[in-house]
Amino acid sequence: MKFKLIAKKTWLWAKKFWWVIIIGLGFVIAILAWMLTKNGAYVAGLIDLMEAKRDAHDQEMETLAHIHNTEVADKNLRLEEYIKKRDELEEKRGEVISKEKEADLKRILDESYNDPEKLARELAKAFGLNEHG
Repeated sequence: MKFKLIAKKTWLWAKKFWWVIIIGLGFVIAILAWMLTKNGAYVAGLIDLMEAKRDAHDQEMETLAHIHNTEVADKNLRLEEYIKKRDELEEKRGEVISKEKEADLKRILDESYNDPEKLARELAKAFGLNEHG
């Protein structure tokens, strides 16, 4: 009951002297701004920190873009190599490769595209070819 009475009195006072509240808040904000800008090194440190974070973010985005582009290029190379090897196998065998053998060829190329010797061994083993020709 007493709280309600105090709250009503405070509300009436705030409605009557609203300008005092605004001026008081203005002074508080001005004092806080003065305290922050009083020491220029503190503000400069905050600005430097924000710039460093932005630069780090930009660097990470560039790195991710480079990695993505490298992966896309590798995928395209594997696809070109797959098509080339499939055509060579079809020419040597004189027949169209079955879907199962085509899936084996894709798997072999994905697993060993960086190691030509392993690629040759795996292809020879999977398709019954001579490694040297």
